[in-house]
Amino acid sequence: MNSLDQVHKVSLKEPFKIGPYTTEWRDWADTVPFINEKFGNRPLLDPKKGQSYWYSWDDEILEKTVKENTVLYLDEGSHDTHFDQLFKACSKIGEPRLIVTCPKIDSSVSSPDNVRVIHTNALAYQFSKMVKNTAPKLIFHRKVDTLEYPFMIMASNGKANREGAQILMMLDALGVLQESLYSSSDISSDNRLYTKDSLGINNAIKDLGVRSIGKKSYDHKNPRDNILEVIEALNKCHFHVARNSNIIWDHYQHWGVDEKHLQGYATTTPVVSLWTDSQAQQMTEWGFRINNIPSRRQDETEQEAVSRWCREILFYTQISKNKEWAQSWQNLQGEDTVHNFKLLNGLHNTIYAQIERQIDELPREFQNL
Repeated sequence: MNSLDQVHKVSLKEPFKIGPYTTEWRDWADTVPFINEKFGNRPLLDPKKGQSYWYSWDDEILEKTVKENTVLYLDEGSHDTHFDQLFKACSKIGEPRLIVTCPKIDSSVSSPDNVRVIHTNALAYQFSKMVKNTAPKLIFHRKVDTLEYPFMIMASNGKANREGAQILMMLDALGVLQESLYSSSDISSDNRLYTKDSLGINNAIKDLGVRSIGKKSYDHKNPRDNILEVIEALNKCHFHVARNSNIIWDHYQHWGVDEKHLQGYATTTPVVSLWTDSQAQQMTEWGFRINNIPSRRQDETEQEAVSRWCREILFYTQISKNKEWAQSWQNLQGEDTVHNFKLLNGLHNTIYAQIERQIDELPREFQNL
């Protein structure tokens, strides 16, 4: 069964809200350059409701919105079903329509000829600028004698049925989680059991209790203190597991690169990433040198995917237990980690130039929408 069939859906019968282009960090981060200055307040097409539900848009309301507005702001989280609806509505109008959204659209649904897209990579822009202002210390030649933990992994959310809890629970059953740094909410294992349990692990996994990587819980309203805590924690670890949300799904999801992808590069701690193909491709296009373990494949069960990720994490954990091998591995990562550190600190400048170029290169009929 395609994981899209497992998505919880709810109908949206209300008109879309009108407002400026923002992100979930609207209350604390610098706004994305150029967009609001040029386009002002526009309809915000939101595909999701909270953490666990996705909207089924009303076709009549969507078509009316597209007809009356030449520029549309599309929030993250869309599936192919949303793009199919949106592109059909735009095609029906037949006139130029501009969509502004965070990541590139890699949906299998093709956009019509009368649509152009500006992708802002807004969250990556905001995070990079914050890290630059934080001025983290660049550490050369990491010494394993100073490291306390094999790895750090973050962002296991008990409110959403995603893969984070399954990864942590399997790592716990393998005996490596408790010796590492991780964050978790209070999560019961009862609803995290596998339908197809070829490993027989269902009887072995345990509940997760609340855990923080630092001295205090992650504070979504205080990002500067958060990154300082993250940097301090990462500098104690052999490597960082940079886990994206929703890699357990095998259908397309319109999610961009954000702080969960980039946190590790605020230090020179090696990063082992668990990302979708689209996100890994974006990181590579920016010039990051990545070590990515791909998200779930179409022919994998959930348990097969989680097992594959945990095998890789377990391998690097075992390296950390051999002092000579661990030091040699750290030495080999040094050039790439320094490169990635410097790249993150200047990434907001790269994205600034990319947004400016996309606006400048719009065809004439899209220039004054």
